Amino acid sequence: MSTKQASNTTESKPVKLRILDKEVQLACKPGEENDLAKAAAHVDKSMRELRLRNTSSSVEKIAIVTAINTANALLQSRSDKSTGPDISEELATINAKLEELLAE
Repeated sequence: MSTKQASNTTESKPVKLRILDKEVQLACKPGEENDLAKAAAHVDKSMRELRLRNTSSSVEKIAIVTAINTANALLQSRSDKSTGPDISEELATINAKLEELLAE
């Protein structure tokens, strides 16, 4: 297999997305465009909801809180009863503190 053939199998393509009225271009593997679009739509919706509740917050703060909320939900969905509560409780505490800071 030549180098050119090998690179074609792992090539990514640019995909344009809109998050909070800003266009973002990301590289994506062929066939994963729909998953990336769904993830971007979820992030956009979460950021818009947070911005409605905290109109004075910067986009950076909104992005950070959205990222942490999303990570928290992911970790909670992955955790099981034996190891999950410790991580989930820590993330819930951090999330609550960030929400308080964002409200200030």
